[in-house]
Amino acid sequence: MEKAVTWTKGMFHSAHQILCDGQICGNLIFETWNNHAFGIMWQKNYHFRCNGFLNTTATIYGDNQEELGTITFHIWQFRAIITLKNEVPFSWNYSNSWLSSWNVSNHQDTQLHFRASSGSGMILGENLDNELLLLAGLYIKKFFTRLLLAFMVFLVFMVVLRA
Repeated sequence: MEKAVTWTKGMFHSAHQILCDGQICGNLIFETWNNHAFGIMWQKNYHFRCNGFLNTTATIYGDNQEELGTITFHIWQFRAIITLKNEVPFSWNYSNSWLSSWNVSNHQDTQLHFRASSGSGMILGENLDNELLLLAGLYIKKFFTRLLLAFMVFLVFMVVLRA
């Protein structure tokens, strides 16, 4: 049976609140000037650490700085691969051209569908018990959103310089 989890984010905030049955069950908080994020889900802590703003990999750490996995970004394709310890790799990709819907799947038994609309969204799937996968799906979306924003600022800057 398919379950649903919702999430909210303020317009100019870099923190996501994850709601399970109307109660806060997790948070994903981004640092301002880099792509590091801190996630809490069911009282477990996770840290997503990118080595640079445009780096194509991020490492996921647990409570004791134990490495839990990596995320490899395919920037030009707007896709990513989530590799967690002792699990089949998961693919992350957009499922519509408006970039408001995306999927995380291992093409076997786990498939999560994310939907977003102006500061909130929903995560649907039969296997929502993998909290690290939920956080990783939101983390990757935010990574690509920040990348697109940086690109648009760069374009505006170049247009202003030419004028």
